[in-house]
Amino acid sequence: MKKIVGLLIVISVACLLPSGLVAQATVDKFVPVTQKDFNNPDPADWLMLGGNTEHWNYSPLDQVNRENVGGLQLVWARQMPTTGGRAGTSPVIRDGIMYLVSPNDAILAIDAVSGSRIWEYRRQLPASGEGQGLIHHHYSLAKRGLALYGDKIFTVASDNVVVALDARTGKVAWEAPRGTDGFVANTSGPIIANGILIAGGSCQNAPFGCYVTGHNIATGKELWRNEVIPHPDGPGDETWRGMPFEDRWCTGVWGPIVYDPVQNLVHYGSSGICPASDFQRGVSGKNATLAGTNTRWAVRPDTGEVVWRRQLLPQDNWDQECTFDMMLVDTPMNPNRNAEGMLAANPGVAEKKVRTLVGMPCKNPVFWALDAQTGKFFYARETFRGAQNLYKSIDPVTGIATMNQEVVYDRPGKKILYCSSHSGGRDAHIDPAYDPKRNIMIQATGNICTSETAQDRKPTAEFTYNVDAQQVQNPNVALMKDGQYPVGRITAVDVATGNTVWQYQQRAYNYSAVLATAGGLVFNGDGARYFFALDTDTGKKIWQVRLGSMCCGYPISYAVDGRQYIAVVAGYGRNSLAPEIDNVSGANMIYVFALPEKLK
Repeated sequence: MKKIVGLLIVISVACLLPSGLVAQATVDKFVPVTQKDFNNPDPADWLMLGGNTEHWNYSPLDQVNRENVGGLQLVWARQMPTTGGRAGTSPVIRDGIMYLVSPNDAILAIDAVSGSRIWEYRRQLPASGEGQGLIHHHYSLAKRGLALYGDKIFTVASDNVVVALDARTGKVAWEAPRGTDGFVANTSGPIIANGILIAGGSCQNAPFGCYVTGHNIATGKELWRNEVIPHPDGPGDETWRGMPFEDRWCTGVWGPIVYDPVQNLVHYGSSGICPASDFQRGVSGKNATLAGTNTRWAVRPDTGEVVWRRQLLPQDNWDQECTFDMMLVDTPMNPNRNAEGMLAANPGVAEKKVRTLVGMPCKNPVFWALDAQTGKFFYARETFRGAQNLYKSIDPVTGIATMNQEVVYDRPGKKILYCSSHSGGRDAHIDPAYDPKRNIMIQATGNICTSETAQDRKPTAEFTYNVDAQQVQNPNVALMKDGQYPVGRITAVDVATGNTVWQYQQRAYNYSAVLATAGGLVFNGDGARYFFALDTDTGKKIWQVRLGSMCCGYPISYAVDGRQYIAVVAGYGRNSLAPEIDNVSGANMIYVFALPEKLK
C-alpha cells in the first residue's frame, strides 16, 4: 500500500489567476503514470473511471470487509467548488492524491487523507446562449471523470476543448479545440488507450450527429475522427429510408469508453436519434433501423479503424441510448436459455474461457454478453421476466433485435406504455461492478415505466421528443412485503451463464454507480440520500449512512499508509415514483469513510 507524498506549498490566493488557477500548490514527488500502471494497477490507487482498463468498478482492497463494515466512519468531507447541476463523478487517486472534477469544469487536487486542497483549476468558459461563440448545450455540469497519464490530467471542457493540466501544479500544459459550434459536450471524460487520448461527444441538443476523436497525447493534435451517423450514400445510409441527413440529430457517444489492452481495441456505444418518433422522422412503416444509432463499436485506438460494430436496439422511439459502459471479462461462457429473464441465448456457444464484453449498455434493463474480439452474440437477458416490453424478439444466433411495433410512435396522438422509462432501467451514472472472485456482474436499476402520448409538434434540436409523459409502475413488478412498490433494484448475474445470483430491492431509486470490493462488499447510493453496503454473497444490506445530498457519483476505494478509504460524490439523484421520500438536493459534496485506526 502507498504512503502519502509530501506537499510543498507554493502559494494560495483567493482570486482567479490568469492561468485559471484559484489556488496553487505543488504535488511533490509525483510519479508519472504509464500504460503498465493501467494494465496492473496498484490496489492503493484508483487511476481511472471504473478503476481499471476493463472498467470493473472493483477494488482488490479487503481491509474493510463484511465483518467490520459496521465500523466505517466519516473521516472527511468537502463541498465541491462550483454550484449547479449534478456532480456525478469519480475521483482519481495516485499516491495519496485525489483528482476531482466538479460541475462547470473546476478541477481539484486534494490530499486524499485530510481532504485539504492542493491546487484548483477553473476554466474560463463562454456564456450559455444561442449567439455566436456561446455554449448552446446544457451539459456543462455533469462530468463523470478525468484521465490521468504521464504527469498530466486530461479533460474535455464544456467548450469542447481538450485540456491537459500538469498534475503537479494544475497549470495548463496544452489545449486542443475539437470544434467551435457550441453544441458538443463531453460528460464521460476522455480515456488513454495505448498512448492515444480518446474522447466521445454528446450532441443531445445539436442539429447533427456526434463523433469520437483520437488525439496525440503530447500535443492534443487530432489524429482521427469517427462520426456515428452515416452520410448520404455512405455505408448504412440505406437504413434511414431517405430521411434527409440534416434531420439526423442527437446521436453521440456520451457514455464511458473502455480500452482492451489485450486486443488493442477501444469499445464504445452510441446513443439514440432525434427526432424521437418514427412518424416525425418520416419513416413510419419503413422498417428504418437507423444505422449508427444504439450501436456498439470496436475500433483501433491509433487509427480509429472500425473492427466491428453491432446495433443493439434499432428503431429507438423511447430515448434508450445504448451508450453506457460494457466491461471486459475473461470468463467461461455457457449461456443458460432457461435463466430468469433470458431473451436469447446462443445455442452454439460453449467456451472454456473467452474475452467477453458484458454489461447493460442501454437504459433498457437488459444484460448483453458479446465476444469482445468479434462482436459475436452470446446472450441477452432482462433483470427479471417482464422488466421491459420494447424487444419483441432477439435472434439467438445472430443477436439481431426486432422491436415491438405496438409501442412505436407511428402516428400523432398514439398512447403507449413502455418499459423501461427514459430514466431507466439504468441512467447516466449507474455503472455496474464486476466481482472477479465470484464472476458476477452487479447492476443497479430502476423499475420505472412511462405512459406517453405522441404530440404532433414541429421537432427542433432543443425540443426533440414531443411527447406528454408520466412515469408509472411496471405492472410485472411484485410489491415488497410492506406493500410498497420497489423503485430501486440491484441484480447480481453470473457472467458465464446469465443466471440470477441474487436481487436486492428497495423503495428509493438506486442512482449511483456500484462498487464491489475484495472484502465481500457492494456499495451503492440512492435517492433517499443513503450510501450503503450489501453482502456480495447474499445481497443483504449490512451497513448504511445518510448523507446531506442524494448519492449520484461513483464510489471508489483507495489506500494510504495501510489504511483503506471508501469515497463517494453526492449532489443529485432521482426519486421517481416515491414522492414521500425526503430527497433534499443538497450541495455537491464528496464524502470519505474509513475504519477507526484501532480497527484497521
